[in-house]
Amino acid sequence: MLSMKKISGFIISLALSLPLLCNGQDTTRYPINEMKGIRIGIDLAKLAFPFIYDKERVGFEVSVDKFIWKNIFGVAEVGWLDVDLDRDTYHYQLNGLYGKLGIDYNLLKSRRPFSNDLFYAGFRYGMSFFSHKADDITVPGYYWPDASSQSISKTSMNAHWIELLMGVKAEVLKNFYIGLIFRGKFRIASPKGKYSNAYVIPGYGNGADGFSLGLNYYISYNIKF
Repeated sequence: MLSMKKISGFIISLALSLPLLCNGQDTTRYPINEMKGIRIGIDLAKLAFPFIYDKERVGFEVSVDKFIWKNIFGVAEVGWLDVDLDRDTYHYQLNGLYGKLGIDYNLLKSRRPFSNDLFYAGFRYGMSFFSHKADDITVPGYYWPDASSQSISKTSMNAHWIELLMGVKAEVLKNFYIGLIFRGKFRIASPKGKYSNAYVIPGYGNGADGFSLGLNYYISYNIKF
């Protein structure tokens, strides 16, 4: 069975070579078409969370983009995340929703005939609304008995951040795309709980970090109308 590392390496290699493939298979320069309708995609990386994190995380993310003008696409992304950590000294739960709005700019100047491959840079503004709680918290004692079990009541929080990204979308079949996105995320508003920071921020990453990296594997379909 292929490991996630090998699969990631293959997709990254495909992403880096796509711009050359798009321009190198035909000497004629075909202009980029205006995409009709909308393109809807699902992040396969989020669907793999239960396997990567041993069922401690479950998530889902969907993306919708639409051609606006010349090489510019408007993009909206929404998703949710559930976290359930059951340890010897605590039980932690987190769940919430997130959304992102932004644009992608296609950097390709020409294409293969009858295809709509993209190599793009983009920007997102992200926000997340979530809650977390913990119970069965036990502080181990080394010179005296363990402290009695404590709990942290459910606390609601929100966070905001911006993203700079690079990505590709390759049309593998008519109207079907596979894509890869590399994201750099900069938090601009930190969630603060009464007792602790969030373990993870849905859609962003580690709750203690002011900068986070992200990677998405998308499969998309262009609905024309």
